[in-house]
Amino acid sequence: MSEGRSSLLESIQTYFNNLKPTTTTVTNAPVVDPGNNGSNITGAPTPEEAKEYFETKDDMRAKAVRLAALIRESRHVVIYTGAGISTAASIPDYRGPQGVWTLLAQGKRPTMKITLEQATPTYSHMAIVELLRAGMCKFVVSTNLDGLHVRSGVPLDNIAELHGNIYKEVCDSCKEAHVRMFAVNKSSVRRWTGRLCESCKTGRLRDSIVNFGENLPKKDLRDAAEHSTKADLTIVIGSSMRVTPACDLPSYSYSNGGRFCLVNLQKTGYDDVAKSSGGVRVFARCDEFMRLVMEELAIEVPPFVEEVKDLEKELDNLIPDPSWEGDQVMKKYNVYSMSDDGPPPKSVLRQIRNGMPLKSVQVTERTGVELGKVM
Repeated sequence: MSEGRSSLLESIQTYFNNLKPTTTTVTNAPVVDPGNNGSNITGAPTPEEAKEYFETKDDMRAKAVRLAALIRESRHVVIYTGAGISTAASIPDYRGPQGVWTLLAQGKRPTMKITLEQATPTYSHMAIVELLRAGMCKFVVSTNLDGLHVRSGVPLDNIAELHGNIYKEVCDSCKEAHVRMFAVNKSSVRRWTGRLCESCKTGRLRDSIVNFGENLPKKDLRDAAEHSTKADLTIVIGSSMRVTPACDLPSYSYSNGGRFCLVNLQKTGYDDVAKSSGGVRVFARCDEFMRLVMEELAIEVPPFVEEVKDLEKELDNLIPDPSWEGDQVMKKYNVYSMSDDGPPPKSVLRQIRNGMPLKSVQVTERTGVELGKVM
């Protein structure tokens, strides 16, 4: 055997001799609890769990004074919100007497008085914006996907939307988030929305909705955990705190001496924590209680006013994805027979092609459908 070949064989043998045994590493990625571990996440609440409790006006005011004092003396306040904060916007909660899971378990179909896109931020949403502006709140963590926090004016840098946002699509390449005036998930196909990122120009955009059993967005979860750890006061508004890992986040604060406050009409498994941490437990409607808190803080809360954007300009900036399989967006709408007057204007067709459904149209007695007006 030649010296060169012998040297090569020895090198190969040495390589295999130095190989380490195969090991298996399991990494647990945070997901939205699918409710299959006995936690009854999507099941019907018991009558006692669904029962709503209300403070007397005097007790509610006294607790508002107490929470206002805690906010003033705290350095890092984090607010967590659940479905209860949006019920005043006519969006049903999950476990109240008329909640989604409650009614489904009774064989009843939950009804929406309005669509999610027609809902507008409540007083509590606007109050949180003012607390952020005043420096009295540092961060918001929400499990709501209705997008009302961002619509109310909460900057993306100050919020973790753990379950997504119907108005937000995210680039799969540069991870840039784009917030639209329309629900991006209505026209998505396998989560792709049919548009490219306006920042990097090449990344494909996906809707941001997180379903049960899916991984939470890494950045949002990381930011939420970081601020929860820093918090010396955590305030939960409108949540029964039943969905993990979101309900675990406030413990990063109160397990290290932080105070914990909870505003919710139903009892929760965390009610005693508010008392033991030196916080406040309040049984009240979110808007009613937050009005008292903001009055005590002497902070005026302006009503929500929708900013009118240049729709044509926004649509012109959208970049269609040429590889998208979603011609279904056009197929969803019979756009060439919307009225007897012929096809709709090009501006309306372009809105539909870009994934923006028409929410409603105005009807007059003389002309029928008045095309081109997106409400």
